[in-house]
Amino acid sequence: MNRPISVPICQSQSEIALYRSVIRPLLWTLSPERAHTLASVAMRLPAVWKAPGVFARLDDPRLAADVAGITLPSPIGLAAGFDKNCVNLGALLDIGFGFVTGGTVTLAERTGNPKPRLVRLSDEHALVNSLGFPNKGLDAAVPRLRRNTSRNRRIFVSISGTLEDEIVECCRVLSPHAAAVELNISSPNTAGLREFHDAGRLRALIEQVLSCKSPEARLLVKLPPWDKSEDRRTALQLAETAVSAGADGLVVANTLPVEHAGLAVGQGGLSGRPLIGNTIRMTAEVCAAVGKTVDVVSCGGVSRPADVWELIACGASAVQLYTAFVYEGPLLPVRLNRGLISLMERAGVTRLSDIAGPPP
Repeated sequence: MNRPISVPICQSQSEIALYRSVIRPLLWTLSPERAHTLASVAMRLPAVWKAPGVFARLDDPRLAADVAGITLPSPIGLAAGFDKNCVNLGALLDIGFGFVTGGTVTLAERTGNPKPRLVRLSDEHALVNSLGFPNKGLDAAVPRLRRNTSRNRRIFVSISGTLEDEIVECCRVLSPHAAAVELNISSPNTAGLREFHDAGRLRALIEQVLSCKSPEARLLVKLPPWDKSEDRRTALQLAETAVSAGADGLVVANTLPVEHAGLAVGQGGLSGRPLIGNTIRMTAEVCAAVGKTVDVVSCGGVSRPADVWELIACGASAVQLYTAFVYEGPLLPVRLNRGLISLMERAGVTRLSDIAGPPP
């Protein structure tokens, strides 16, 4: 049984303004990757996040969510990509996320694509990345996940690879240390993943993964996004294939492929605020296609409590975010939790499952 979420509630406008007017501009003087490295180092300083008197506590059972039988204290999660090497998962839980996704982890260490490979679109509160799964590999991730054993029911781990054997081994080794394994077959920045957009090959992969994963861990499949009819058909076919092959849930969806001259490879994946309308539409379409047979986690452009409300109203069980966290800072998960509670109170709703219609 999970304990209720404990989150900081020091949500004064002055603290939010401090991040936006002082801390973020300082970070923005660095390249995006260097700023991310600095933020990751800061997350390892417990004095920052657990200083007495700095953070109050808020326990509210109205936020309880269920994803594929995993009980979570909040539906607001951190998407894969922020903590690629599973270093700061505990600290990220401490600042108010209901769950966090480590990785993406691959079998061997990867350096990723050439730099520059991450670009800010500040006016749009968006990022374009062509990272290509840089991470220290499976052997480095295992001991870090083991350190969080007491909270692994709130930790998901993203895995990927270009060969079935690589992915299966990652699942076999990591699944005992996580509540869920997120199978990433949809990153637009890694050559070879589109091979798994073939329904037959995806089915075979899922069946292999299911045969080797820990019985307690759930399997989620992360879908590619779509904005064209042919891409929609492919994505919905992948969703239906994943469900019929035995996946426990779907993540809708990965970053949107775009071209950008600021990236060394000339193209990458768009994330952030511009995606929210598409994410709402895709969530509704996937939920209509698969019904209530599996849970759906919505990912892409989430930055406001109203976004969370609308996605749950479309049928999502939880949401993930990443880019908004970069732009809004460590108070964001708390602001979303508190904002969602406020919307529920206005609508007279006491459970996430009762959310329906537009936000009040």
